[in-house]
Amino acid sequence: MRAFKLTLLILALLPAVYLRAPKPEPVRDPRVGLVDLMPALRASGRLPDTGVLQVIGAWQMRSGNPDFGNFSGLAQTGGAFVTVGDRGGLLWFARPDQPLDRPGFWRTRLTRLFNLDWHTHHYPVDAEAVAVGPGTRDLLVAFEDASLLERFSPDLTRQTRIPVPALAQWPPNQGPEAMTRLADGRTVIVGEVYARWLDRTLHPGLVFPGEPRPRETPARFTVRMPAGYRPTELAQMPDGRLLVLGRNFGFAGFRSVIALFAPSDVRPWATITPSVIARIGDPRIRENYEGMTVTREADGSQAIWLISDSNEMVWAQRTLLLKLRLKP
Repeated sequence: MRAFKLTLLILALLPAVYLRAPKPEPVRDPRVGLVDLMPALRASGRLPDTGVLQVIGAWQMRSGNPDFGNFSGLAQTGGAFVTVGDRGGLLWFARPDQPLDRPGFWRTRLTRLFNLDWHTHHYPVDAEAVAVGPGTRDLLVAFEDASLLERFSPDLTRQTRIPVPALAQWPPNQGPEAMTRLADGRTVIVGEVYARWLDRTLHPGLVFPGEPRPRETPARFTVRMPAGYRPTELAQMPDGRLLVLGRNFGFAGFRSVIALFAPSDVRPWATITPSVIARIGDPRIRENYEGMTVTREADGSQAIWLISDSNEMVWAQRTLLLKLRLKP
């Protein structure tokens, strides 16, 4: 009888003990999952049509880590890809189309640019673009709402702030969305803001003769995007030509374009009108693409890679990685 009463007392106390117990910390797994979307696309009997580019690779990346996602820039360094996120996250990852060291394991490294909580610190952590200079593995990062760039060493142990007063002339939340380092050493930045109030196609650009120096005055130019599209990324192809990625958002969701122009077009006070070579509107791969880079393949061809920004809405948007190639 005494044992029975003791058991009842323990059972009665269990809810109180449970309610007072601290909640377990969420699991923060830095590894990133990868889902190959190509089998399903091929099984549908029709691959997405983008124009002169063909989709030869499509993957969805997933992770429960809060630093994952919202990626807004894409570059190459040390034989891998690197992408930066709106909340200061940074992801290095191996090409998913190459043989990996261990079958079934995708090599990734997820970290942060800053050891700061973006909720409580008034510090620019909304990384919108990343570039790697010729002959170096240092990362040059541009931020939303910040009139500066940051240069990071490959291991992120060294960091240099580069004030760029010209960026202060662009309004909040419409800053340096697109940036790249050219093979000739120049740094090119294009803003999401409109260059003229009455023209919703022109966007301002800045060009520096090398890596920007503190408070350096850049040359200016403008880029004319297709109506309804804003620039989100720049990349240079191995053959020298430049690509600009554009994004449109409407009632039907996101649409993207890829347009082409020559590096010689980037000169002071020029207005550049790139030629559209691809449009991404197929709902199976349509997303908010904000990162782009180009690789030279083993057969000599050039592949264009895109990564999407999930905007912290993982229930509605995906982190997709696309590989595109010019049709023969």
